[in-house]
Amino acid sequence: MARLTTRKRQAGFTLIELLVVIAIIAILIALLLPAVQQAREAARRMSCRNNLKQIALAAHNYESAFRVLPPRRILSSGNRRGWGPSILPYLDQANLQGRYDFNKDFYAPENADNIRVPLAVFMCPSAPGPRLVTVIQSGVTSEGIAGDYFGPNSFSSTLYGVTALSGNNQITAMDDLPRTRRFRDILDGTTNTMLVTEQAGRADYYIRGQKQPTNAGLSQATSWGSWPSYQVFQVQVFGSDGVTKDGPGGTCSINCNNSQGIYSFHAGGANTAFADGSVHMLSESIDANLLFALVTINGGEIIGDL
Repeated sequence: MARLTTRKRQAGFTLIELLVVIAIIAILIALLLPAVQQAREAARRMSCRNNLKQIALAAHNYESAFRVLPPRRILSSGNRRGWGPSILPYLDQANLQGRYDFNKDFYAPENADNIRVPLAVFMCPSAPGPRLVTVIQSGVTSEGIAGDYFGPNSFSSTLYGVTALSGNNQITAMDDLPRTRRFRDILDGTTNTMLVTEQAGRADYYIRGQKQPTNAGLSQATSWGSWPSYQVFQVQVFGSDGVTKDGPGGTCSINCNNSQGIYSFHAGGANTAFADGSVHMLSESIDANLLFALVTINGGEIIGDL
C-alpha cells in the first residue's frame, strides 16, 4: 500500500502580501507627515509668540525703570544702535549688557564679540537661522547675528492716503533719540498700537516666500538686520508681486517681502506684539488702512477686535 505523504505549508508572506503591506505603510506615512509638520510649525509659531511677549514685557520693565520706552534708534555718532541692547537685562541677559560698550557704535570692534552672540529671544524659530549679517558702516565691517523682530518706523509715502502722517517718525510706540516716548503718550490706547513685529529672514532677501538669488533688493542690507542694529521698518503695501508699492488698494500688506514692511515665515500672517504686552497674529489679508491705524499712537482711529 502506497504511503501517503503531506507537505506542510511554510508560514510567511507572499511577495504580493509584502508589497501590499509596504504600500499601506507608505500611505500612512504620507498621511501623517503633513500633520507632523503642522504640529511642528504650530510649536514654532507659539515659540515666536512667546519671544515677542518677552520683548514686550521687557519694554514695559524698561519703561517702569526709566520712565520712557526704549529708544527705537540712536543715530548719533559713537553711540549708534537699535532698541535691542537697551532691554537685555529684562531678557535675562544682564551679563551680556554688562559687556556691551554703550559708548561705542554697535558695529565697533569693541562690540564685535557681543553682537555675534545668538539670542534665541530675538530669532523666530520658523525662520532660517542662526544667520550672520555683515554690517558695513563708516568704513567699519563687522558681523552680527540676525534678529527677526523689528519695530515700525513710518509710512513710506503719500501713496497711502494718510498724507498728514506720511513720513512722520513721531507716530510710533518707540521713537528715535533725542525724542522719547512714554505709554501715556499712546493716545490711541496700548491695545491698539503695535510695538514690535516680525521682519524675518535677513540678511537674505525673500519675496512672498521665495528666497532671492541675491539680497540686492534688500533695503539697508549693510546696516539693518543684526539684533543690536536699527531694527525698524517702513509700513508699506504692495501689489500681487510682493514688491511694487501699491497704496491702500494693494493686495499685499503682510508677508510681501522682507525689505520693508511686515514679513514672517508663518503661513497666513505674522506675529505682532502690542504696546499693552499682548501678542496677536496679523492676517495677510489685513486691510491696509487698519494696518496703518495699528502703527499710529495718535491717529484717533476706532479699531474693533483683532
